[in-house]
Amino acid sequence: MIATLKRLAPRFWLLLLLVALGIGLTLIEQRGRLMSPTFNATSDGEQPDYYLENVEYTRFNAQGEADQTLSSPRIAHTPDDDVTRARSPNVMLLDSSGRHWHATGKQARLSGTDDTLVLTGDARLFEPDRQWRLETDTLHYDRNDRHAWSNSESYFHRGNQRTRGNRFDAWLDRKELVIDGDVHGYFPMTTQSDTP
Repeated sequence: MIATLKRLAPRFWLLLLLVALGIGLTLIEQRGRLMSPTFNATSDGEQPDYYLENVEYTRFNAQGEADQTLSSPRIAHTPDDDVTRARSPNVMLLDSSGRHWHATGKQARLSGTDDTLVLTGDARLFEPDRQWRLETDTLHYDRNDRHAWSNSESYFHRGNQRTRGNRFDAWLDRKELVIDGDVHGYFPMTTQSDTP
């Protein structure tokens, strides 16, 4: 019997080693699946076909120049509606004069069927050269016309001046801004001590 155990011992240890290796590989594979982050892309629960983390997403114009760059800690694409969604987006928009405009929000949505970017949740549009910003809940941007707009309550800030309206439109190339609907403004008077 001892002789039989001695002959079985190498085979037994080899079998035990193979079983342990199989269990280890299974746990490693399951750990990758279990640790994989989830992404609830829409309220309908549609799941993405891919997602990317810590990404910079660049769109090019017809001349091959970068005219829109979106940075985000996470983007996901849902195939059924062909929409790319981003969390905490930071967007750089380039106008025809080469000026950089910046936009932010809590979420972004890029449709694969048109060239409209939609920022939602504390959306802001900054024009650094003139030191002004627009704040609204939902900001739309059409990259073909370089037109930004919002149909929700919007605030325009420039220095100490503030203006509020129910809607705004801004055309980046035309350097034109329109605030409509129940417009209220605050324009503090400057004194001699305020001027350089």
